[in-house]
Amino acid sequence: MKHHRLLIILWLLSSAVWAQEGAGVSKSLREYLSDLSDHHNIEFSYLDQVIEDKFIEGDAAQSLSLPEMLVWLENTTRLRFEQIRDDYVVIRPFHSSDLVSLCGYVTDYSNEPLIGATVSYTLNDGGFTDGNGYFEFDSIPYGARLTIRSIGYLAKHLSVKNLSFTSCNKFRLGESVNVLEEVVISDYLAAGIHKNHNRVTIDPDELKTLSGLVEPDILQSIQQVPGVNSPYETAAGLHVRGGLPDQNLVLWNGIKTYNQGHFFGMISAFNPYITDKVTFIKSGTSARYGDRVSSVIDISTNQKPADRISGGVGTNMLYADGFLNLPVIPSKLSLQLSARRSFTDLVETFTYNQMADRVFQNTKISESISADRQSNNRFFFNDFTSNLIWKVNADNKLTINTLYNKNDLDFQLENTSTSQSYNDKLLNANEGYAINWKNQSSGPVSFDIDANYAKYILEYEFIITEADTTTNSSKKNLVREAGARLNGSYQLNDESSLTFGYHYSNNRTQYAYETAGSSYNLVLDADNTTINTHAGFLEYEFENDYLFVNPGIRVNHYKELGKTFFEPRLYVAKPLSKQISLSASGEYRTQVASQIKESVISDLSLENKVWALASSDRFPVIKSYQATLGSDYNNKGWHINLEGYRKQVMDVTTLTFGYLNPQDNAFRVGDSRIFGADLFVKKSWVNYETWASYSYIRTENSFTGLNNDEPFPGSWNIEHTVRWTNNYNIDRWSFSLGWLWHTGKSYTEVTEENSEGPVSIVYGALNGNNLPVYHRLDCSILYEFTANKFDHIRYRIGLSVMNLYNRRNLLNREFRTTPSLDNELIDTKVYSLGITPNLVFRVFF
Repeated sequence: MKHHRLLIILWLLSSAVWAQEGAGVSKSLREYLSDLSDHHNIEFSYLDQVIEDKFIEGDAAQSLSLPEMLVWLENTTRLRFEQIRDDYVVIRPFHSSDLVSLCGYVTDYSNEPLIGATVSYTLNDGGFTDGNGYFEFDSIPYGARLTIRSIGYLAKHLSVKNLSFTSCNKFRLGESVNVLEEVVISDYLAAGIHKNHNRVTIDPDELKTLSGLVEPDILQSIQQVPGVNSPYETAAGLHVRGGLPDQNLVLWNGIKTYNQGHFFGMISAFNPYITDKVTFIKSGTSARYGDRVSSVIDISTNQKPADRISGGVGTNMLYADGFLNLPVIPSKLSLQLSARRSFTDLVETFTYNQMADRVFQNTKISESISADRQSNNRFFFNDFTSNLIWKVNADNKLTINTLYNKNDLDFQLENTSTSQSYNDKLLNANEGYAINWKNQSSGPVSFDIDANYAKYILEYEFIITEADTTTNSSKKNLVREAGARLNGSYQLNDESSLTFGYHYSNNRTQYAYETAGSSYNLVLDADNTTINTHAGFLEYEFENDYLFVNPGIRVNHYKELGKTFFEPRLYVAKPLSKQISLSASGEYRTQVASQIKESVISDLSLENKVWALASSDRFPVIKSYQATLGSDYNNKGWHINLEGYRKQVMDVTTLTFGYLNPQDNAFRVGDSRIFGADLFVKKSWVNYETWASYSYIRTENSFTGLNNDEPFPGSWNIEHTVRWTNNYNIDRWSFSLGWLWHTGKSYTEVTEENSEGPVSIVYGALNGNNLPVYHRLDCSILYEFTANKFDHIRYRIGLSVMNLYNRRNLLNREFRTTPSLDNELIDTKVYSLGITPNLVFRVFF
């Protein structure tokens, strides 16, 4: 028995010694690489001075795969292991622009996790901590400065290169009074929508559900922001604080877009599943943005080369789409593709029919059902994008982007009793191309250069055939814009930076209204204008725990007009207490490209606006200024924001504002004055959040010689708007319920008086009446799942219903008379969508 005990003791001692030696063995990195080279049949290349004095403890990497081993070695040695080919690895010191992985926990000094803390490493890049105070970045520049902020706590500024890559870092923030609560609101309106000072950012990949939507529609998401209305229930028709849709600057990877909607604006023309981030600004606009006087919608796709194949496909009741991220050289060169097409010309679903009833009402398409009429309506839309991303080296990146979207309608109607036939053809398309080179060196200076080209085309034809006679009425609009931009930035210190740049654009815009018969061809109206714009800007940004200041200046010179405009911009935020902060902004902006409402009425009346450029003899340069003052309150899951503003848009025309009517169809120039306020209140719990917003807008327009030179309400004035939204997430389910209520928009009342002879038309006060109150209830449900817990393929199914209680809202009302001696008053009413369900099924891999 003693003999056996002695053997057991000796065995335990030898095992302990062996384990201790295995765990505590220390080798020089040179020796370790020699062993790994034999084990993995790989060659390492390095300078002797790079690896000297480097030692490896333990033998953890021997059991790892080659990619995992290289990551482990990088984290352990703080050296860059760059795999040039399958059997060859170069070892070098880290460059500032090399990307590393980083994770951490943010707590207060009592070790309580800080939920929703902002963790950023540039002005636009970063994230938020989760319910455990945890964050992670898969790729952050090695030379970046990390900033951690949380409401009511002192910020931390740290160098990434000094942090741990082998284990998660722990950061503790101390409380402070009267510290600027960098107004960064995680999940501002819903998951994936954040607010940083005056910027709202949308990450479609994080969006779970919004009421009434089954897809993360980009423009519909923006409509949730207080101060944004869509009087016609369209996605693309965004009226931001009383501005018009054509006054919004909409960029896609730096490409200016002139058509943002499919299905005549009912859904966004941008595929959300290849969109990385959307930045929306409605006040205090950065000086880098020009050529529009209302809001900015800056859409960008993922600019990081893919390291593996990923993508997705899906369908709803209107269209099918797919996208693919294809690494040509992993993490070095990749191609991103997307395509979407409606099947509305093949299958008419209930969702399509409901939207078609809304879109085609008061047109020949809706009036074509008759025993002696035969009709055929062929309509579809599609869009395609491609993005080539090449990481040339550690400091330089090249991207090439293309965009194309199209709406195509061909409606044919034949009257068998009269032998007449009608053919409406409508095409609008938007395409764009951009190439961008970005340099991010280890120093304080960075810059990017890009060249871009945008093209928009609208073609409408109305063809009447009777016997052997054919009459063709047409409308054409063509916009071609080429440009180049140079942007730079200089980091002065941890708290301040300068950005600057030069922008050039050449815009040529044409439109024409024509009618032609067998023996004549008349040009009713036409224009062909070119403007070259030279612009420069300078912007300064200062931010610490007590103040945020962002002043800037932009100078626009319009060569053909011989005019130069100086556009100052300013945004300031300052705390008053631990929970309350004040903000203020001011801006002056100009615009030379705008849409005019046609004076020649088309028979289809779907796309009744064309783009035109300012000129010395027709349309003046539109000018605008806006001043805002706001306050934020943040405390214990409550967020309250109140902001008031005054806005004036000068040198608008009756054509751009759509005031041509039988009462007064003269061309006039005037101003629009807008006063308003936005109130937002939100409360969040663990799985449930609810928010409500109220917006007040008062728009007054003045045109010389119109309405006795007295101001009158704007045509799109919706004075009071209320939204109430509820979001609930549990496990893999997401629920959203939202209610929208607003007063009716303004319109001019018209009545007729019967007497002997022609009907007498009596006009009321200009925009002196309002349509009935509008309200609707929307809901959405989404469920995400995988086939099994280890499956990397993810599935999503969803249901949405717009206008749940099927209210018939009146959206617009216009009057016109028939062109005859026995004139007749025609009252044209446009009604809202009825109850509109939609289904979605998607697969992500």
